[in-house]
Amino acid sequence: MNKEYREIEYTVKEADGRLTAGEIMRERLMLSSREVSRCKQFDDGVMCKGMPIRIISVLEPGEVLTVRLYEDIENGSLIIPSDEPIDIVYEDEDLILLNKKGDMVVHPSYAHYKDSLSNALAGFYKKTGQEHVMRVIGRLDRETSGLIIFAKNRHSASILSRKSERMSRRKEYLALCSGIFETKEGTVDAPIERIPGQRMIREVRDDGKRAITHYKVEKEFQEFSLVRLKLDTGRTHQIRVHMSYIGHPLLGDNLYGKEIEDNKGLTRAALHACHLEFEQPITGEKLSFEAQLPEDMQNAIGD
Repeated sequence: MNKEYREIEYTVKEADGRLTAGEIMRERLMLSSREVSRCKQFDDGVMCKGMPIRIISVLEPGEVLTVRLYEDIENGSLIIPSDEPIDIVYEDEDLILLNKKGDMVVHPSYAHYKDSLSNALAGFYKKTGQEHVMRVIGRLDRETSGLIIFAKNRHSASILSRKSERMSRRKEYLALCSGIFETKEGTVDAPIERIPGQRMIREVRDDGKRAITHYKVEKEFQEFSLVRLKLDTGRTHQIRVHMSYIGHPLLGDNLYGKEIEDNKGLTRAALHACHLEFEQPITGEKLSFEAQLPEDMQNAIGD
C-alpha cells in the first residue's frame, strides 16, 4: 500500500476540556467518520507523543494529536500524463488552483483520452515527483476558461466539496455577450431543463430546475458587451442559456448563439471564470484569486 499521507497536528487547548482523540478528529479537525475509520487502519494513523493511540484515548491540554491521512493512490483512476503545459495560479500541499484554457475538457473521456486538463496535471505531478488522485472541486464546461481547483488529498477534497456551494457563490465570470444591454445590471431567474431528445442542449422551461444568474455590464462595444456574472445556482450551461434567453447570447457559442453574425474570431463560447474566493481547507486562511481574460477574448475586444 502506498505510504503517501498528509499529516495534521492539533494541540489540545484548556477550553477543549477532556476530549478523546476521536472527538478531536471529528469536531476540531473536521474529519468524516470514513476518514477516522481509515486512520485507524494504520499503526501511525493516530498518534500522541510519537506513539500510536486509540481514538477513545483522552488527551490533556497541551498534548499534541498527530493524524496521518493516507492516500489510496493504488486505487486511484489511471490517467495518462501529458506534456501539455498548465497555468498554475496557486499551489500548496492540499490543493492546486489552475487557470484552464478554453476549449479543453477537465476529465478524460472517450473522445479526449489524453488531452484533458487532468492529463496535463498528471504530467505536472509526474515531473515534480508528486502522487495524487485526481479530485476536481466544482466544474467548468469544455468551452469555459478560468479558475478551477484540484484537491491533493482526500481530506482537503472532503472539506472543499462540503463548501462548494458557498464557494460557487463567490465565483465570478466574465463573458462577451452579443448586443447592447438596455438594462445594465439585473438578475435572470428562469428555470432550466434539458431539451427532450437532446443530450447536452438546455432551455428555459417552466418545468425546469430553478436557476438564478446575476449580471452587470462592465464595458460596451459597438456590437457586444463585456459582462460580469455571478450564480446562485449551478445548472449545466446556465450562463449561456440565460444570456441567450434575454437576447444576448455569448459570442462564439455554437449552441445558443447561432444567429450571431460576427463572433469576433471566437471559436468557443466567450466565458471565463475570472474570480474565486475560498478558505484553505486545513488552515482556514481566506484566499482570493483573479485570472485575466484569455488571449482569444482579449483579441475580440482589442486589448
